[in-house]
Amino acid sequence: MSQTAQRPVPGSREDPVGTPAGSGRIAVIVPTRHEADSVGPLYHRLRAALNGRNWEIVFVDDSDDETPARLADLAGHDPRVAVVHRAPDRRPGGLGGAVLAGFAATEAGVLAVMDADMQHPPEALPRLVDALASGPADLVVGTRYRGRGSAEGLNGSFRHQASRACRRLVHAVLPRTRVSTDPLGGFFALRREVVDGVPLRPIGYKILLEILVRGRWNAVDEVEYTFRRRFEGASKSGLGEARRFLRHVVALRRAAPATPARPAGSHRPLRVLIFTSEVAPVVSGIATSMGNLSRSLTAAGHQVDVVSRADFPRLVHREVRLSGFARSWPRFRRRLSAYDVVNVHGPVPTMSDAFLLLAATMRRRRRPAVVYTHHSDLAIPGLRGLCALYNRMHRRVAQLADVILVSSAEYRDRMHMPSGPHVEIIPWGVDTRRVLPRPPRPPGAALRVLFVGQLRPYKGAHILLDAAGDLPGVTVTLIGDGPERPRLEARAAGLPAVTFRGRVSDADLWHAYSTHDVIVLPSLTTAEAYGLVLGEGMASGCVPVASDLPGVREVAGPSGLLVAPGDAEALRDALKRLSTDDALLDRLARASLERGLAMSVEAATTRHDQVFRHVLDHTGARRTATPAPRTTHP
Repeated sequence: MSQTAQRPVPGSREDPVGTPAGSGRIAVIVPTRHEADSVGPLYHRLRAALNGRNWEIVFVDDSDDETPARLADLAGHDPRVAVVHRAPDRRPGGLGGAVLAGFAATEAGVLAVMDADMQHPPEALPRLVDALASGPADLVVGTRYRGRGSAEGLNGSFRHQASRACRRLVHAVLPRTRVSTDPLGGFFALRREVVDGVPLRPIGYKILLEILVRGRWNAVDEVEYTFRRRFEGASKSGLGEARRFLRHVVALRRAAPATPARPAGSHRPLRVLIFTSEVAPVVSGIATSMGNLSRSLTAAGHQVDVVSRADFPRLVHREVRLSGFARSWPRFRRRLSAYDVVNVHGPVPTMSDAFLLLAATMRRRRRPAVVYTHHSDLAIPGLRGLCALYNRMHRRVAQLADVILVSSAEYRDRMHMPSGPHVEIIPWGVDTRRVLPRPPRPPGAALRVLFVGQLRPYKGAHILLDAAGDLPGVTVTLIGDGPERPRLEARAAGLPAVTFRGRVSDADLWHAYSTHDVIVLPSLTTAEAYGLVLGEGMASGCVPVASDLPGVREVAGPSGLLVAPGDAEALRDALKRLSTDDALLDRLARASLERGLAMSVEAATTRHDQVFRHVLDHTGARRTATPAPRTTHP
């Protein structure tokens, strides 16, 4: 036979130390090629790391040396080890094809993939599996490029630079990969449903790239790890693999055909383009909201592409960010005919305004429906007069859209013009699937205050430190990073009740929500117009305390406390009131929980779907009714 498999006997799959009845089995897929000296140590480290779990290892071997004999010996001693050996003439797809063969060789519900050379540390695998089990993610990616992750195992500066360039390429060309900071890694875990029935066609060794683009996932999480130095042997990367990688990227880019035009009013899937400033791996409320919206629309059956500022030449200097999108308009315009709806998010100077103005020059029958989502007024410190002028101008430019979306009634009133398009309110959705059970608050415990956001001046974290840094009975945790962090840490020196955690994983963030009593948003300007972190904290049972700003007050006001922006004394009084009045804290927490859970991503997506279809029907009818030009004679 060209392919042989040594399988565990059906009655021997349970872990010797025992596992809960009915627990899901974990299959670790390990492709091997000439790894004779690695497979034994890898097996022993995996067995120790997975002790107490229901697991199996599937080695898919493309070796022509003594590796098959070493694997056969392991399988003979442990029935949880399976070996699939692919003969030289039956090795389609390279390493990616080997992983697919491993998927087919097991019935496990959880599939994990790692290399045999132990650059992927076996001890990190349980963290991937636990993140998959404890959260809403369907796919958990091990990342070298976030938080405490490290790519120290890459050999030499050239490989580091090549890795960076390849990641930038796939993020630019394949928008669906932007949910991960490490889309080209080979260390990940997923639920079987992500790949079952999916026509995966890997070229070379970037199987994760294939799954990110073609797989059936709704949410992706990441776990940081350190990419170790190779146990033995040499890297199999080379010019041949580089060519295969580029062919793979091109094939994936061409994989999604344009949606043909169909009659208006039918409930067919829509082809939607989201045109925004920030997406993952950028860490911000806008990037999170865009990820939630695109994933939820995709789960609803729509075909969604995302384009961000990172896809065009740009100039960034502190708070000033300019885009070269207009120069790309001729090429970009040709792509628009493939979409039913373009959802433009702004204001993004030289980007959202440029799109609205340039799209207005297109013929009605060729232009997709344009839905403009207004996030907030522009507010840059030191440029107040210029921002006021821009906001007035952009309000008029926004009227070129077919419909305008805002997140609050106050912004609806700001954006509405008598002769302009309809303005619809859709609050930003909270990914309520991530909410964790809330442990009881110990009697007499300190009030646990949480700040989540970028550490920039307008976010007002310094106001929080002045208000609560030395407040008795109050602890303060700040999650996030940014240019203000060194100054804030210096400001908090000597305050033991203040903790800076920097950037954290999504799992750690939601755990923080569940273990704090108050979510605070002390922002100073109208650049803050909603505060997604308020909604996330409320859905976890936190009481919101926020600046009294347009839009923000509609989120926090009904079940929280509002304070004047920049007023440290008012913020101090609000936190002191909550720390000394348990009945008030409990009442507001229950009201916040109810309101937060109602602000779900699914509810927001349903409203987006309704608006998209309504405006598509309206613009379709209008275009059909457009009269033909009259013939005139001299």
